[in-house]
Amino acid sequence: MADRPMVDSSRPGDYRPRPSSILGRPPDPSSDLVIPALGALTTALLFTLSATDPRLWPCGLFAPLPILAVAPEVGTEIGAELAFVAFLVGNLVAWGGESFAVPLMTILASHLAGAIVFATFVAAAAEATRRWSGVLAALVFPTFETAFYYSLSLESPHGTWGSPAYSQVDFLPLLQTASWLGMCGVMFVMSLLPAGLAVAWYRRRWHMDWTHPAIMAVSVFALALMFGWTRLILTPQTPSVRVAMVSSESMIAESESTDPTDAAEVLTHYSKLVRQAASSGAQIVVTPEKIIGVAPSYEWDVVLGLQRVAQLSHVWLVVGVNQIGRTPKRNIAVVFAPDGKIAASYAKHHLIPSLESDYKAGRKPAIFDAPWGRTAVLISQDLDFPETARELAAHDVRVVVAPASDWEGSEVIHQRMAVVRGVESGFSLARAARGGMLSANDSRGREIAAREPMLGEDTMATADLPVGTGRTLYSRADDWFGRLCVMFTILLMLRLAVSIIYSLRTRRLGAAKRIKRPAGVVSVEMKQVEEEGEKREQRMYEPPVRPRE
Repeated sequence: MADRPMVDSSRPGDYRPRPSSILGRPPDPSSDLVIPALGALTTALLFTLSATDPRLWPCGLFAPLPILAVAPEVGTEIGAELAFVAFLVGNLVAWGGESFAVPLMTILASHLAGAIVFATFVAAAAEATRRWSGVLAALVFPTFETAFYYSLSLESPHGTWGSPAYSQVDFLPLLQTASWLGMCGVMFVMSLLPAGLAVAWYRRRWHMDWTHPAIMAVSVFALALMFGWTRLILTPQTPSVRVAMVSSESMIAESESTDPTDAAEVLTHYSKLVRQAASSGAQIVVTPEKIIGVAPSYEWDVVLGLQRVAQLSHVWLVVGVNQIGRTPKRNIAVVFAPDGKIAASYAKHHLIPSLESDYKAGRKPAIFDAPWGRTAVLISQDLDFPETARELAAHDVRVVVAPASDWEGSEVIHQRMAVVRGVESGFSLARAARGGMLSANDSRGREIAAREPMLGEDTMATADLPVGTGRTLYSRADDWFGRLCVMFTILLMLRLAVSIIYSLRTRRLGAAKRIKRPAGVVSVEMKQVEEEGEKREQRMYEPPVRPRE
């Protein structure tokens, strides 16, 4: 069947023949919404599973597929309502991790807005599926999704938090797409696959050409995986540095204290952990964010004590310091060289609005040269922002050390976001998070070490971390793909609007041209009808004309 706009059966006055049912029986009208409701329920369940366990990345990959497949069949309005409910219910599991840092009403508003946006994109994809060619219709949902989350990351104080692309961090071949297109590329490829399959499913049911959208979506996905596997297999050999991440979950309250006695206890406790790490061969030791509260009256004593610890242990020591007892406060990380000198100091750039509103943000990167290569420091939420990591890549940074602090429900997503920054910009990462995970990952996102601290206990994780391979195509080219998706989204929205308006106008003109007879008795000129019938009968039985001899 040739491609042509399909009418919407949800609009009054439209007629569309149904696909043939099994054994030629007409479908039961009472069951029209059973399958669409099951599709929405399946989408919600897949969203929930992908957010619960990072190993269930196929759930995040195929979560939009059921609702995208059923939405064109039930009409735009019902499809949008089902998509709204599926998104809202499927993302309830994320509320626990956000409630610590974000007010409840803000969480509710953001999730309602996210559900509305998702429903709008599903509705637009359904309209395009019924009206356009298969390939163009398959591009609507992934383009809209990519453009939205890219634009949101530019304005949100939480950076790329909430992007569905983070559900694919454990799928390393697909994750390598971030090295040349960033998270926008991962978002587009993972959304294109279910969108293309959904369009193909619809067109096959209506006996239209379904192979083109299916082949396009599967081919793009396969090419991305081939590139990813090649990049993983051909990873160049680089020198390694032995790193140790240490954390104590028993001294959290002391980090907010301005009492010098508490600071001395923290210093003594962590000095034992640092010496233990040094005895295991660690060259660099990373502590969590804000492990020790430092007031101006005893700040120099704390600095001298940390210098002494680095000298005695002969390690590069990265310590998270909470500068309090002043206005504004500062969240900093200080790097001590093995000789005790301060090699670098860094103030956190991206502060959490609800938790660090009384802190002053930093502006400059902290980069230092070490025996294993150029190294930089970032703190916790700084790794939620791709542009912060790209700034380090511009200075050819190969290793990033990151003191961090997480809370219940945020441990997994924050660690994932940090891993992606390394893949995007080509550096290896050692991250020590209090209340979160102690982890080390190479520049391909592979996990070298990972440990989750136990409440009230000391934890240490060591790893021989390969030095990063350096700048990537993405770190050089910036987020050009995200901007391209924004522009393409505007064009697709304009075209879809024109298609809908033209369809409505054509329908109105067609209705106006129909001859509407008044209700009541209809008179018929029987005489004229009889005469026309006699003439047709005479012409039918007239003998053929005999040709002249």
